[in-house]
Amino acid sequence: MKIKSIILFALLLISILTPINVSARNNVLAEEYQVNIYRAKVIEVLEEKVFGDTVIQTLQIRILNRDLKNLETTIANTLVNNAYDINLKRGNRISVHMELDDNNKPVFYFHGYDRSIPLMCLCLLFAICIIILGKVKGIRALIALVITISLILFGLVPLLLRGNNPIILSIITCILAAIITCSICFGVGKKSISAIIGLSGGLLIGGIIAYLFGIIARITGFSHGDAQMLQYLSHGYMFDFRGLLFAGIIIGALGACMDVAIEISSSLTEIKALNPSIGKKELIHSGFNIGRDIMGSMVNTLILAYTGTSLATILIFAGLDMGFNQIVNLESISTEIVRAIAGSLGLVFAIPITVFTFVLLDKKKEQS
Repeated sequence: MKIKSIILFALLLISILTPINVSARNNVLAEEYQVNIYRAKVIEVLEEKVFGDTVIQTLQIRILNRDLKNLETTIANTLVNNAYDINLKRGNRISVHMELDDNNKPVFYFHGYDRSIPLMCLCLLFAICIIILGKVKGIRALIALVITISLILFGLVPLLLRGNNPIILSIITCILAAIITCSICFGVGKKSISAIIGLSGGLLIGGIIAYLFGIIARITGFSHGDAQMLQYLSHGYMFDFRGLLFAGIIIGALGACMDVAIEISSSLTEIKALNPSIGKKELIHSGFNIGRDIMGSMVNTLILAYTGTSLATILIFAGLDMGFNQIVNLESISTEIVRAIAGSLGLVFAIPITVFTFVLLDKKKEQS
């Protein structure tokens, strides 16, 4: 029991120290493009001037941030009669960015709606529901989630900005996140170890397939606007955009592979507990039957998730009546196909790896 506690403590220590070790990162984009964003509230709409199809609102606002709290100033908001217009009214909470003029005085510009409070309320609701339904396990799940997000934001992202290999980093991050999540939620034992090995194997196989077919299909990683903007902002700082694409595929498949591996190892643990005399072949047979049932729903879930993110693009293709050959040869569509199928294959391969690992660990435990 002491050994398990020491291992769990070591994993938690690694996860906590990882953000600290990279906190002094050299962000190549931050210095030039950093924008000071402030929360504000519209006190009054002073006037609205109409120039043809253009409307310019003059607004009295009050800054809500602590360092400039209750500072009141005026800003302009331009409406040009398109879908991006934001018609502001009294009481609206907005975000503004600040710049200094020639006299070193702050000037504010409208940035968008302030969505921080609704999003925080949604996160709070999520946490409350998880704790009420999951109780102690729910609290553990939330802790694991926070650590996983911290690993990505404070560990993976800064290291990527330094130009490190995105594929290797994503694999290490995902495996470390899996170890921490399984250890916190299920303890260090046969169930968690088999799940970790199963999902890690599935991620590696899915990543290799994505990489190989991405090269064969000549996918560059520039199909999305975010990659193009990153290239524009980097000023010659060379990112491995293809590697970033495949790193994203690996991270995107982590959740699905983790679900499959944990469900299989947990089910096999229950089967073994109810029938300790069950044979190895029967246990493998049960594991594959469970895996097939999970695979049927999870593959659909993964494919539908990627399809949902591309729904607007699909509607454009349908509206333009584009042919199949024309559609699949677009890099944006090829990228999504590789992303969805590689992630699904990683999920599929996680099933046998988890089953055989569990049976092997169970056999070793019986022999000992």
